[in-house]
Amino acid sequence: MLAFALPLLALEISGTGTGLALIKGAGFIPNILFAIFVGVINDRMRKATGFRLYTLLLAACCAILWAMMLADRINITSLALFVIFLNAVGYALGNLQFTLLRLTVAEDRLSDATALSSAVNATITTVGPAIGGFALLTLGSTGLVGLVTLILLANAVAAFTVNPDETLPPAAPFWPSLREGFHVFAQNRELVMMTIAVVLTNAATGAFIVGLLLKLKTELLANDFQIGLVLAVAGAGSVLAASAAPRIRRHLGCRMAFFWPIWILAAIYLAAAVTPTLTLMFVIGFAQGAVTLFYDIGIWSYRQESTEAVHMGRVAGITGAIFKLLMPPVIFLAGWLADAEAITTVFLMAAAINIAAALFLSYVASWGWPRRAILTKV
Repeated sequence: MLAFALPLLALEISGTGTGLALIKGAGFIPNILFAIFVGVINDRMRKATGFRLYTLLLAACCAILWAMMLADRINITSLALFVIFLNAVGYALGNLQFTLLRLTVAEDRLSDATALSSAVNATITTVGPAIGGFALLTLGSTGLVGLVTLILLANAVAAFTVNPDETLPPAAPFWPSLREGFHVFAQNRELVMMTIAVVLTNAATGAFIVGLLLKLKTELLANDFQIGLVLAVAGAGSVLAASAAPRIRRHLGCRMAFFWPIWILAAIYLAAAVTPTLTLMFVIGFAQGAVTLFYDIGIWSYRQESTEAVHMGRVAGITGAIFKLLMPPVIFLAGWLADAEAITTVFLMAAAINIAAALFLSYVASWGWPRRAILTKV
């Protein structure tokens, strides 16, 4: 709900696509600056303690944002700072959950568990924007932030019921631990190649989302609730895809299941560039959500399957930081292009970046055009 509402609030405050893009891009700064260190910290702490701490911090930060909005003391700068902190804590929480999953699920069921987790998240992604859009229309942005604050407070209380059975590894010096994480990551060539591709595809996704929001708002004249419904339909596509993704991945192999969605997403971005109606945007949103879920499960599953639990926090942190490297500048560029009345160019740029990622896997990573016979199933 916050991820949906705060960029629209920035658009309302600034009146520009650049303002919206600034808030979207600011959310990825914590991943780049802090994610590597978060992995080391999470690997050295009890997961139950971290889970409780992070949920309390989320609730407290949102409560402060709500109070500032009630006092009418919010602006683009303060909103960007809150987004950075909220996403930093949210990323630390997500990193911790990857390790919990690796600790509690048998290795041969990790793909299924990842798909189930993705389905739960996709369901929330489906409901969140729709509720967020309705709340913006009925309660306004201040009321929506207040509602989210109450939800996060309830979540913080529920976090105290989580007590995983875990054994902490012996404490190691911070910097050697971090170097070990980089070493483990660098030794996994397949994961390195996938990570480089994800740097590009994530940037393309960021540009697409900015283009989608601004096209809906400025060209198709959709209201907040309709925009929320388009994003909700994307979540519904993810939910449906999650049930089939593990079976398809086992059938095709990890490379092909990761490679072909990149091309399909490029085609979807091109279709969005020329889509003239709100109704067709619902179709585009559904397809983008479904295909993105296949792609996400491909990288998440391989990372979990190929990384030991003792290194998971650090490897997840390192890859998570690298994943987002290009997102802030590309998102900001997308907002600038939209302000220059070149929204169509935003979608074309997203498609071109995805095509570059696919060509990288084919000709630089030496995957070749994936053929079933050469794939190693995971």
